[in-house]
Amino acid sequence: MNTNEVLEKYGLTRETAAQYVDAITRSNQTQTAEELDVSRDTINRYKNAFSKMSAQERLLLISTLTQNQLLDHITEQ
Repeated sequence: MNTNEVLEKYGLTRETAAQYVDAITRSNQTQTAEELDVSRDTINRYKNAFSKMSAQERLLLISTLTQNQLLDHITEQ
């Protein structure tokens, strides 16, 4: 299984998942919703999607998204 398959399986986009993972690790659900300019219901859908994932799927997705963000940040400098 690859990242795109996991995203598709749970109805997430790469950008949305990356923003959610980044924001939720720093904030609570209400703050995350405000930061992403979405409703708390939307944040709950993201949360539920991540909770339905197997540990392997979640690890693959989070590690890939984090690595991509790090690479983007490094190349911006």
